Amino acid sequence: MADIVIDVRAYSKMLLHAMKYPHHSVNGVFLAEKRRNKEHGVGSVNIIDSIPLFHLCLSLTPMLEVAMMQIDQYCKDHSLVIAGYYQANEHIKDSTPDFIAYRIADKIYENFSDACLVMVDNQKMSLDCDDLAFHLYQFNDGKWRLKDKNSIHFEQGHRALSVTAALLHSKMYRKLSDFDNHLDDISLDWSNVVINEEIDRCL
Repeated sequence: MADIVIDVRAYSKMLLHAMKYPHHSVNGVFLAEKRRNKEHGVGSVNIIDSIPLFHLCLSLTPMLEVAMMQIDQYCKDHSLVIAGYYQANEHIKDSTPDFIAYRIADKIYENFSDACLVMVDNQKMSLDCDDLAFHLYQFNDGKWRLKDKNSIHFEQGHRALSVTAALLHSKMYRKLSDFDNHLDDISLDWSNVVINEEIDRCL
């Protein structure tokens, strides 16, 4: 399995999504470019962005299909690939994948063999981002298996956590739009360019 390298943009927007809707399950997808990363010495998946999907109902197939079609076109326009799925469950003590998580992750895996499944660890979420607040799985030997944290790297190192903490403290999640928001008001941007620009300023 390839090592996973996560950009601060992908990580922070996932946590902003979960923080915006703390009493709901939320989900989204990761976008990546695949490259050989000399720093880590092996082929790696470089996850450079995340797209927030839903917070009202994660299992509405027609809405998911609409969202994935738009994201797929966005990927083609930007030479990216849908490389993973994330989900934060509603219950604070529940960070295990459910049927929905496995179903969507399986679909992504069919098109990208190094796909990852990420479950937000609600109990480790904090404004100060003291620790990795997620569990990462990859598909191997016929099932999704939990990856060792040592095989997960941040593109910006510990800077990724401090930037994410700054965004959470400044309540940047109020400006985040997922597909539920976009479907209610198409002027709301699910690619969240404003937040991307703010992240770039923090780096």
